[in-house]
Amino acid sequence: MGRSMKWLRRFTQRALSEKRLDSELQFHLEQRTADYVAEGIPPEEAHRRAVLEFGGVERFKEECRETHWENQADILTRDFRFGLRGLRKDRGFAFVAILALTLGIGFSTIVFSIFYNGVLYPFPYRDAERLTVIGILDTQHGSDRFRDLYHLNEVAAFRRQTQSFEDIVAYGSWDVVYLHQNMPEPVHGCILTPNMMDFWGVAPLLGRGFDEQDAQPGAPPVVVLSYAYWEKMFNGDKSVLGTRIILNKQARTIIGVMPRRFGLYGADVYVPINWNRPEPASYDQSRDDGDPVYFFATGLVRKGVSGATAAAGLQVTANQLSALYPKDYPEHFQMTTRPMNEVIVGDFKQTLFLLIAAVVLLLLISSSNVANLLFTRHTARAREIALRSALGASRSRLVRQLFVESLLLGLAGCLGGCLLAYFGLQVVRLTPGVSFLGKIPGEADMSLNLPVLFFAVILSLLTTLLFGLAPAFLAVKKDLRTNLQTTGVNVNASRRGARVRAGLVVGQVALSMLLLVFAGLMVRSFLAVTKFDPGMHTQGLLHGWIHFPARHYESAESKRAFFDNVLARISTLPGVTHTAVSFGLPPVGSPGSEDVTIPGKPHEKKWRTGIDLVSEGFFPTVGLQLLRGQLLSAKDVATARRVAVVNSTLAKSYFLGENPIGQRIKFNAFDEEPQSPHDTYFEIIGVVNDLKPFEPNEPAHPQAYIPYTFFGNYDRRILVRSVTNASLLLNPFRRIIAEADPNIVIVEPSTLDADLQRHVFLMPKFRVISFGACASIGLGLALIGLFGVMSYSVTLQTHELGVRIALGAHPGNILTLVMGKGCLLVGSGISLGFLSAFLTVRVLQSQLWGVSAFDPWTLVLAPLALLAAGLMACALPARRATRLDPIVALRYE
Repeated sequence: MGRSMKWLRRFTQRALSEKRLDSELQFHLEQRTADYVAEGIPPEEAHRRAVLEFGGVERFKEECRETHWENQADILTRDFRFGLRGLRKDRGFAFVAILALTLGIGFSTIVFSIFYNGVLYPFPYRDAERLTVIGILDTQHGSDRFRDLYHLNEVAAFRRQTQSFEDIVAYGSWDVVYLHQNMPEPVHGCILTPNMMDFWGVAPLLGRGFDEQDAQPGAPPVVVLSYAYWEKMFNGDKSVLGTRIILNKQARTIIGVMPRRFGLYGADVYVPINWNRPEPASYDQSRDDGDPVYFFATGLVRKGVSGATAAAGLQVTANQLSALYPKDYPEHFQMTTRPMNEVIVGDFKQTLFLLIAAVVLLLLISSSNVANLLFTRHTARAREIALRSALGASRSRLVRQLFVESLLLGLAGCLGGCLLAYFGLQVVRLTPGVSFLGKIPGEADMSLNLPVLFFAVILSLLTTLLFGLAPAFLAVKKDLRTNLQTTGVNVNASRRGARVRAGLVVGQVALSMLLLVFAGLMVRSFLAVTKFDPGMHTQGLLHGWIHFPARHYESAESKRAFFDNVLARISTLPGVTHTAVSFGLPPVGSPGSEDVTIPGKPHEKKWRTGIDLVSEGFFPTVGLQLLRGQLLSAKDVATARRVAVVNSTLAKSYFLGENPIGQRIKFNAFDEEPQSPHDTYFEIIGVVNDLKPFEPNEPAHPQAYIPYTFFGNYDRRILVRSVTNASLLLNPFRRIIAEADPNIVIVEPSTLDADLQRHVFLMPKFRVISFGACASIGLGLALIGLFGVMSYSVTLQTHELGVRIALGAHPGNILTLVMGKGCLLVGSGISLGFLSAFLTVRVLQSQLWGVSAFDPWTLVLAPLALLAAGLMACALPARRATRLDPIVALRYE
């Protein structure tokens, strides 16, 4: 306690401590002087010898101060103030250095935040790291996943019999029509088991969640709203609890509102379902009550239980269920469990890993840029540093002072990086499309939270160590005698550091080259996607999914009457040229048959074939070209004639050069549909061109088109071709459907171009923007470093260049001399970067579409662009060198 009080007094009474130290040193100095006088030495000489013996009072006082921690804190404070004054004096240097660090730290923090919040910890649910999605793997055919949807009683069996899970929840999509102000509106619903609240561990923002009583037969119908839907439809009104709304013609009471980050299934409303609901003896794709047949299953693995152990426990139950539902289980299968975030994120994690590598390269470029600036600045201060050392400052003291200046730059860069990350994440959150890349869970909170801030601070400190220590150590190793003798730039010492600076520039150019190659490949991939020809016209195509109410329009005749009326009215809209009915959405695809039967064509492997149920207007609406035979006619559709039009891939694959016209084909999938005609053969009447899927290196698949009136099951899709802006038809489209039948809802009407932008082009565009930004910033920083080194090199060679000019050197010779050095630096960096790119680009192949990782255009244009930019950076210093006045240059030191 006494020692602590003594330290505190010394810290708070530094002036008194300094006075006592002066008195003590003066006393010792006078005593030593008196001793010399007693030996007969004159007083003045005695005082001089005493001072020499002490080695300098100020230096002795400095050594005494460094022995106390409170003086160390005071010295550190003085260093900070001195560093701030120096940076304020050299504003240009400070601005460039802080900007470089801000860009490097800011982009690194943004990517880390996306990775941390969107991949590692995206969910607000209880024990989210133990949430696993249950799936079935077809081990015989090697498919990635046979299925991950189950009957409700299957999930209930998993829940009862496995010991590896704390609980399992089932949830599925629920087609909902909300009668709002007497107008039907589609709502994205989710129907789930009543254990959802306990399972997810998220309390409602308002009201309560479900319990077992809410799912019992005869219980009052209830509904829980999502936060977004509550804000959208009810303006965040807290009195909404107890309100009754009409969903699918049934009044349900709102009992709760979930918090903002509860985004399960991206649903608007949640309703409970009983675990023990009656299941039909044979399953089709719909039920009379409109409830889903199949559900997703997610389990909470017990602590300490591995995924393999949990899957083995499920396997026992699944083996029993496969005997009850043989059509739903392959002959050889294996139960699997995958972390929930891994299932959603998928291959986007690899994109983020590559982006993290890119921002690390950017951070290295920015750090080496600042290190280069510090080398130059310390070289210019060589005489000042030598003078401080001569006056008694130790090397550790000088290194600490110089490092404090670097630390100030690092802290300023950290602050700027955090601000950049904050606004960058706001852009990521608010930019339309980015929030639903389809890879990051909607529950993820893309904000600058504490873990991300801690990462930014640690990153800034590591960066400070990276760029601050080496220049500081090299600065104090200079020859003091030489530095003190000169009054300007020490050319010899500067040239020793020039090699280090040149090496840093070569490294920056090499890293920039690597980033340019990465970005160039992403650009080429994006261009390949946007210029891809799917075999149809994607512009001007409007579509919408028509959802029919349960127990209405169940026959093919009733659906045909509805579509005949609607299509006739849509055809009268301005700009509309063609209309059609289909089941699938070209070129995305349609349902298919696992096998087909063709008389006289036996085959061992199954012939997987896509099937689309279409109207006669489908082919001109989509833009398919007839290659042989004829297309479906209005009479074929009206009479549900058993005819089919196939694509060229089916004709080539199944008929091997024979004429398919007039041949018969049976789609075995229809034999498994209870309400469709069985054992039906279709006569092939025409062949059309292929529709190619938007998948890299994915060939066209066999496809058949039959009249949509073949049977009446399921909803249908309307396609509209327009020569004007198709998005302008959305409102008239909705109005015509509502006027035809207020109970029918058009779900997610959109244009095909908009769908492609959201689901096909969005991820390549994200890669282009992110990698392109890193490459552009890295290139800019590398050019700044190159310009700085070349400018300083010209400064060091001023005297030499003046001699050359005085001896008659032509300006062109001077230009060649300076540009040659710049070309050497740029060429060395490009060569090193090209070699690095050649060895590493293979890891990008999975992220590319239609382009090889060794794309020759990229590997040629990237170094040429970098060379041109590098020469431009060297041109200004070289031009300045040619304009030197030899008289001034000869006097330059």
